[in-house]
Amino acid sequence: MLRNISKVSTFQTHFKQIYSFSYYANLDLSCPHPSFQSRDLTITHTMHYITKPPCDPKIMTFGAFHTDHLLEIDWSEKMGWSRPQIVPFKSFSIHPFAACLHYAIECFEGAKAYRGANNTIRTFRLDCNMYRMKQSAKRLSLPDFDGAELQRCIEQLLKVDRDWIPDRPGFSCYIRPTLIATEEALGVRASSRARLFVVLCPVGPYFPSGLKPVRVFCNTSTIRSAPGGVGGYKVAGNYAPTVLPLKEVQKIGFHQNLWMLPDGLVQEMGVCNLFFFQKNEKGEKELVTPMLDGTILPGIMRDSILEITRGMGKFKVIEKKLYIQEVIESIESGRMIEMFGSGTAVSIQPIEAIGYNDKIYEVKYDTKLNAGELSHELFDLLTKIQTGGEDHKWIKSI
Repeated sequence: MLRNISKVSTFQTHFKQIYSFSYYANLDLSCPHPSFQSRDLTITHTMHYITKPPCDPKIMTFGAFHTDHLLEIDWSEKMGWSRPQIVPFKSFSIHPFAACLHYAIECFEGAKAYRGANNTIRTFRLDCNMYRMKQSAKRLSLPDFDGAELQRCIEQLLKVDRDWIPDRPGFSCYIRPTLIATEEALGVRASSRARLFVVLCPVGPYFPSGLKPVRVFCNTSTIRSAPGGVGGYKVAGNYAPTVLPLKEVQKIGFHQNLWMLPDGLVQEMGVCNLFFFQKNEKGEKELVTPMLDGTILPGIMRDSILEITRGMGKFKVIEKKLYIQEVIESIESGRMIEMFGSGTAVSIQPIEAIGYNDKIYEVKYDTKLNAGELSHELFDLLTKIQTGGEDHKWIKSI
């Protein structure tokens, strides 16, 4: 029996390496257990509206301001989910023994909403965020929920605070759903209580003066996530350990870490997924991104880029295991055309250089565009989808 199991495991691993499937191909947002319902949502409007900041990218920075209201839903093992509520923005009172404070039993998401034509609200692939959050919650033994119902509740929150969604190009409203364990007892176990809440914040363009390439450092002493861990989930524990390594590389002139495993297997850049546009040894153009092996976050922007570029039909688009030695060889031989990262906050992040083993390797990019031709084209395409007036399958207008 053990021999048969080993064969099956080997086949599954081999199968996973050969074929690639979208993480979001089957967006099952349902829940096998009773969930909260958007029809039960209650709204309490604030009596003290906050003065809105000016649409100045130097002032309206990421996470600097919150809107007038938030969404909250509590859960307990005995009572299940409470009715969802939109209430005036407030601080939470939390017990010092709460599990989220001690054991990082917490997951979250990041999405954006944009102001559309005729004062409409445009959300970008919010259903994917709901799906990913459900997977993260399950991994932490937090309560499951109906993702479609949460999405409807978030849409109502956006309507209540629609005046906070900037109407200037490049500006947006960041959406942060969060699920935390709130059991009032110490001990590493599944929490008997939890709170799901959603806050909004207006944000300016990540690059006020246009795209700006960064320099990244190949970190060989610290890893972001390990095989069998939780790198493929958006959980709080993935982020705190990256703060010190970031400070350290910034001291030596780099903007971010390029994360990899001790054997050189490339993973992510900072909190972004990575893309390498190059010519292979046959001279064929290909866009390569590290495959989803459980150590890499399945980015929604990553998934969008893969679908867009595959639809172009101009070059090969490949998800595979990629080692830093291959990247360096591609740069040294002149085959690397451009490198960039992707994420919700940044959209597209061009890379101009990487530091590895006491050497700096410059990466090509168009100095007029401050990006490579492909990354610039993708940035424009994604921006048009998110903020343009046309309908798109990834956009829901509210």
